[in-house]
Amino acid sequence: MKSKKKIEITLKENKGADFVLPMTWDVMFEQMFISKEAMPLLEHIIAVFGNIDINDVKGKVRLLPNELKQTLAKDTRSKSDIIADYFKNEKNTDKYIVEMNSSKKMPWRNAFYAYKVAGGGIAMKDGKYVNAYDTILIDFNSFYDSKHKFIRTITMRDEDGVIFDDSTIIYEVNMTKASDLSYNYANKREEQIAIISRIFMAESSLELDKESNELMSKKDTEKLVSRAKELSSDGEYIRLFDEEENYKELIRNTEIAEAHEAGSKEKALEIAKNLIKIGLTNEQIIAATKISIEEIDELRKEI
Repeated sequence: MKSKKKIEITLKENKGADFVLPMTWDVMFEQMFISKEAMPLLEHIIAVFGNIDINDVKGKVRLLPNELKQTLAKDTRSKSDIIADYFKNEKNTDKYIVEMNSSKKMPWRNAFYAYKVAGGGIAMKDGKYVNAYDTILIDFNSFYDSKHKFIRTITMRDEDGVIFDDSTIIYEVNMTKASDLSYNYANKREEQIAIISRIFMAESSLELDKESNELMSKKDTEKLVSRAKELSSDGEYIRLFDEEENYKELIRNTEIAEAHEAGSKEKALEIAKNLIKIGLTNEQIIAATKISIEEIDELRKEI
């Protein structure tokens, strides 16, 4: 077994001396946001998604325990990445849930959590049920998604498209679009969300510094980068990250090996689907399965 120090050296040799663990990795995401150094970034996330001036957000955000209460005895234990209160004014508070998702199943789970949080704010007033606060769920999706645009907004509507309840809003961010240089952002808000996405995806301190400076002050950026470097030098985190990366690489190599051995078109298409899900490019999939670019495009539409 490789030592933690050897793993760290190998990672830095492969990814560069200024390598930092990306916040798309759930452990890094959670550890960053439980520290005060990431509070300015969280404030900017709330400002951007809430369409609020950043000066009206600063100092008004409070992190909450991220383990949700069990409302029924049969409820399973549920936990969100980040839950925070935003104090709009003396009377009104919004709840923000921010999630980092690596698979397509996770946004569905998060939607359930969001409505669970929203349900805790339902109260009776003047003979009517009202929501004591608004709930905003922000899903940052790091997995490949060809079906959806960069930012998707989800609310509860009737069959005619009329909003039934707007007290709970879900935003889904297709993060892979943020690294697509050819993508045309619709407005400044989309550009800022792309910057936030690239902050999360950054795997070098230089990249993290560059993107953070686009959004935050130099002082706040320095603190964020310093915290990322500190966590990225922790041997245990390095070991855990390396294990996950090796596991993904094992799956990728196994699928490619099976593809070379596959004798049928059906098997090749099945393997191509798996390669798409783990993020391989069209060129890599063609090399592994020998199927056409048109067939890959069709598979991407299905996934």
